[in-house]
Amino acid sequence: MSEAISYHEDLIEQGYSEEEALEHTMRYFPDFSLDGRKPDPAPPPGFEYIPSEKINSEESPEMSFNLDKIIFKAGVLFDNSKIMLKDNKKIVYSICGILVGLLVIYMVLQIPASTHPLEGSWTKSDGQVFTFNMDGTFEDGTGNDATWEIDGDMLTIKSTIGTGDDSVEVVQVLKQGFSSDEDAIWLKWTELTIDGQDETSEVENSCILLIKDSNSYSEDASEYISKTPSWCE
Repeated sequence: MSEAISYHEDLIEQGYSEEEALEHTMRYFPDFSLDGRKPDPAPPPGFEYIPSEKINSEESPEMSFNLDKIIFKAGVLFDNSKIMLKDNKKIVYSICGILVGLLVIYMVLQIPASTHPLEGSWTKSDGQVFTFNMDGTFEDGTGNDATWEIDGDMLTIKSTIGTGDDSVEVVQVLKQGFSSDEDAIWLKWTELTIDGQDETSEVENSCILLIKDSNSYSEDASEYISKTPSWCE
């Protein structure tokens, strides 16, 4: 009986009400009462007295009690969470909106930036290849440092030939026009300066046709010859 009393008192110390403690205690100690243990019923006449078996409650009641307590606390936590979410719907919706917005921004940033049709490799009639890189650098096979930029229909190519005091800066400004499929481009020099000196007369009225990613310039260019714009003739 001392185990039942100890179990009951422990429940009281943990904050259970008198009724709850009594209910839990009687679940594992059916004969328990606040007035003391009830005596075993008298055996029928002619039968030897057999005392009631003692319930082994050293472990199972405590283990079951701990499980009940965990379930009870989990239920309380769940209920409190629902109440908190209900009372703070605007905050929850705002957080969800922010997360969705960040996800959309991330997905947009993963989409490659649109490229200019000029970017890529272009072949001249003599086989020389011009490469306009996405980062604004320009390559023509000479190994010189060069950059390109485009503004409307005007293309500017700036090159540095040589190094140190012997370097020469060349600036070329060209009018450009694409074919309808953007696989061909016409370039006409409108300005040429070398170390600040105007040398436009050297390339005046010069116009060339470039073919993009061409394996056979003569074959690829044949379909564009008749489409040459008037300003390039």
